[in-house]
Amino acid sequence: MDQLRSIVVGIDFTRCCAAALSQAIRIASWNRAKLHAVHVVDTIVAMEWQEALTPFVEEIQEGLVAEARAQWEKFAQDVPGKAGVEFEVAVSSPIMELTRRVRERQADLLVLGSHGISPGRTPGVLATQCVRRAPTRVLLVRDGQRGPYKSVVACVDFSETSHDALAAAVRVAAQDGASLTVLHVYSAPWRKLARPPVKPEVAAAFRDALVAQLKTFCGPDAPGWAKASFEVVEAPGHGVGIVEFVRSRGADLVVLGTRGKTNLRDVLIGSTAERVVRDAPCGILAIKPRA
Repeated sequence: MDQLRSIVVGIDFTRCCAAALSQAIRIASWNRAKLHAVHVVDTIVAMEWQEALTPFVEEIQEGLVAEARAQWEKFAQDVPGKAGVEFEVAVSSPIMELTRRVRERQADLLVLGSHGISPGRTPGVLATQCVRRAPTRVLLVRDGQRGPYKSVVACVDFSETSHDALAAAVRVAAQDGASLTVLHVYSAPWRKLARPPVKPEVAAAFRDALVAQLKTFCGPDAPGWAKASFEVVEAPGHGVGIVEFVRSRGADLVVLGTRGKTNLRDVLIGSTAERVVRDAPCGILAIKPRA
C-alpha cells in the first residue's frame, strides 16, 4: 500500500489493537503518511452514568479522557515509532466517530484490530461495521500480526474494485517480500441442475478458461503480478471458499473489494462479513469502490 497520505487507527487498548497499531505505524512509515490514533469512549457506556450524575458530567468526561491518555502512554510505550503518532480521545459512538475521523482527516486507510472488547458487543462487530460504513479502505489486523506479511491472497471477481484490490495486494507483497496468490472463487453454473450433465473434462476446461481469464485480467499493468500464483476454487459460497482457502494456505492477509460483479460483493457486507471477520485466520484489507 503506497501513496497513502493519511491513516487513522482505532485504539481500544486490547492485544489485537496493539498489533493494529504496529501495522499502522509500519505502513505509515513506508508511505510517509500522517498517522492519527483515536480512542472512543462509547456513549452507551457514558449514558449509564450521565443521567444520574448530570451535574458532574463535564468533570467525569475530563477524567475519562485523562485516564485514556495515561493508558495510551502505558499501552504504546514499547511500540517503535509511537512518537510520530497523533493520539486523540473522543466520547461518542465508536462507529460514528471513526467514520467521522476518516472523513475529517481525509484518511486513505482505517486500521483496526479485527477483534476488540466493548461492553455489549461481540468480537468483530465494530470491525464489520467499519468495513461496511467507513468511506475508505479498511485493514483488519489479527492478534500477533505486528510484522511484515508473508503470504498475501488477492481475491478477484473481474470487477473494477477487485482490480484495485489486486493492485493493493501487489504493493503489500512487494513491500514486505511476501508471496502473492491471486484467487478466484466460483460456483459452477451446472451445480444448480438436479443431474449435472457435465463430464470431468468439460469441468476441467471450464476451470482452465477461468485461470486464463484471471491471468488476462491481471495484465501487464500491475507490476509484480508475474511472480504471483493463480488459483481458481469452486465453493458453495464465496465467503466460505475464501476462508477455507486462506486457512489451507496459511495466508496472513487477504485483500478484496467490497463490491463486485458476483456475490463477492457480499463477502464483507452483512452476515457474510461477520463470518469472514470471525472465521478467517488472517488479516483482511477491504478495498472500497471508486467514488
